[in-house]
Amino acid sequence: MTTTSKGKLNNLLSKVGDLNFQRRIKRIFEYLDIQPNDKVLDCGCGDGFYTLLMSKLYDCKITSADFSQKLLDQAVRNLEDENRRKVTFVQADFTKKLPFENSTFDKIIFTEVIEHLDDDKFALEEIKRILKKNGKVALTVPHKNYPLFWDLLNWIREYLGLGHFDAKNFLLGGVWSYDHKRLYTEKMLKNLCENVGLKTEALEGLTHYTLPFNLNLLYIGKQLYTSLPLPKSVTLNMEKFNVGGRSEKNIFVELPFKLAKWVDSHNEKKNFLDENKSFITLFCGLKKV
Repeated sequence: MTTTSKGKLNNLLSKVGDLNFQRRIKRIFEYLDIQPNDKVLDCGCGDGFYTLLMSKLYDCKITSADFSQKLLDQAVRNLEDENRRKVTFVQADFTKKLPFENSTFDKIIFTEVIEHLDDDKFALEEIKRILKKNGKVALTVPHKNYPLFWDLLNWIREYLGLGHFDAKNFLLGGVWSYDHKRLYTEKMLKNLCENVGLKTEALEGLTHYTLPFNLNLLYIGKQLYTSLPLPKSVTLNMEKFNVGGRSEKNIFVELPFKLAKWVDSHNEKKNFLDENKSFITLFCGLKKV
C-alpha cells in the first residue's frame, strides 16, 4: 500500500473499536496489494465492511459473496450509492461449489469464515479453483492459543478442562460465539492450505496485548450504544460504517479508546508466532502457483 492509501485507510478505520479487527484489516490490504482493475472477491462478506473499504480505497472490480441474504441486503445498504455501482453481490453456499468460473479472481479476502464450516478443506479447494494463477488469498482464522485477557472466562474454563461456554451465548461464548466449529493452530492451518495446493507466503500471529475481558467489553459496549438513548455524537463516533475521522469529542468514548490504543500499541510490527506467544488472529497469505 502507498503512504497515501495507508493514511486514508487509517482515517476510515478511526471508529472501529476492535483494534485487533483494525490490525487484521490493515494486514489483509497490505498483503493483497490491490491494483486497478483487479477482480477481488470478498468471500463471506457479512455486513460488507471490507467491501465498503475497498470501494473507497481502490478502483477495482469487487464481488461480495455471503451465505446469508439478510447480511447481503445489509451490506448493500451500508454502501453509498456511488460506491454501490462498483460491487456485484452474490449469494453463495460455501459448503457447495461456488457460483464462479475457474480462474475468475486476482485477489480474494477470506477472513474469519472457515472456522464456521464443517468442511474447511472443500471450501479452500473452491477458493483455489476460482483464483487465477499467481492470484493471492488473504486468509484469517481465530487462534487456538488466544491471550488470557482476550476471553478470560473461556480461557479459564478450557484451562481447567471444562470446555468452553455455549457458542450460542454471545456474551459468554466469546471466541466460540457465532458457531465456531474449531480454533486453529499454525500447524493445522499450514497443513490445510498445503493439502489443497496453495503456497503459504506469510503465516503470522496478530495481537497479543489486550485489555482484561476485552472480548466481553466489546460485546457489552456494542449492546449499550445500540440500545441506550445515547447522544447522537456518541453513537456516530462508535459506528464503524460511519467512516472517517471522529467528529465531536466525547470523554466517555475517547478515554476508553485511548487506553485501549495504548495497550494495543505494544502489538505494532510484531509477529507473535515467531515470539511463541499467545495471540488472537492467525493470518495466512496464500498464492496459487
